[in-house]
Amino acid sequence: MEIMNMENQNLLQLYSELELNTPDLATLAARCNLLTEILVDCDSLPQTQPIARCLAAYLDAFNAELEKSMTDFRVLDDDELQPLPRKEWLLDSTETQCDYCRALNHVLLVSHFDRDQLPHLTGLLHDITHTMLADMTVLRIH
Repeated sequence: MEIMNMENQNLLQLYSELELNTPDLATLAARCNLLTEILVDCDSLPQTQPIARCLAAYLDAFNAELEKSMTDFRVLDDDELQPLPRKEWLLDSTETQCDYCRALNHVLLVSHFDRDQLPHLTGLLHDITHTMLADMTVLRIH
């Protein structure tokens, strides 16, 4: 796990936007979505690799900012719980979506798979990042 963190740190340093001043969650989600839109248009592994590396850096930054935003939440006892509208729980599902994106992107980076599967993998990755972006847009509005 320590090696992955060092690799992720090295990736973050390659992208000046992430190294100098980390954008907010909505901006990071938009960048991830844009990168997956580019990935959808790729039709070979050599085209995919550099974009997937960049996406890994942005997903890691998104994940780190999401973790920071979650530190303000606390665990409530059952007697303190009150029903909340769906929008209040978006960050929890967004965290899971980010984990799925990171896993899928990792597959694109390190696995050898049938070329026919590339559009399905990148399409799924794009669908999930699009949902993350929609969640961030809802959070920004409310």
